[in-house]
Amino acid sequence: HLTGDIHAVTAANNLLAAQMDARIFHELTQKDGPLYDRLVPRIKGVRKFSAIQLRRLQRLGIHKTDPDSLTDEEKTKFARLNIDTTKIMWNRVVDLNDRYLRKITVGQSPTEKGFTRETAFDISVASEIMAILALGKDLEDIKQRLASMVVALDRSGDPVTADDLGMTGALMVLLRDAFEPTLMQSLEGTPVLVHTGP
Repeated sequence: HLTGDIHAVTAANNLLAAQMDARIFHELTQKDGPLYDRLVPRIKGVRKFSAIQLRRLQRLGIHKTDPDSLTDEEKTKFARLNIDTTKIMWNRVVDLNDRYLRKITVGQSPTEKGFTRETAFDISVASEIMAILALGKDLEDIKQRLASMVVALDRSGDPVTADDLGMTGALMVLLRDAFEPTLMQSLEGTPVLVHTGP
């Protein structure tokens, strides 16, 4: 496991998959108003957008910073990602080659109210997050690359990103220790810096 880099990548990747499925479920089971209120709740009577929510508003072409100033149409546009479940590109990962996980069905619990879909597992080191960890130049570059990961397409064919799901900061936290290289020793006794997947 070295310093836990592969585990961190696995956890980050699967957190993003779980968040996407949770978002799909909540959009399917809630009306626009309650969904918006859950995304931008009042805390001690005050409602405000987080930095990641402000970035989403900018991408949508909505240049408002007061959550109460959005029209109903803008609130719906902000709150609903409208992910097309047949166009999801983001799989869960596991750190071994388990052929029986190459195609699975998720959402079979009664609590998921019949919202099942087919998906798959990939191997952890083949994930896009591992590639970003390997190719990123610095923390800001890695953050931008994580934010831009396309996880699915919406019903209009537009990309849905990790940033749209509000996950960039959480992914950075899970990966924080994996940014550093691992000092190891070769069989010949020389020091080796090992970083990211094979």
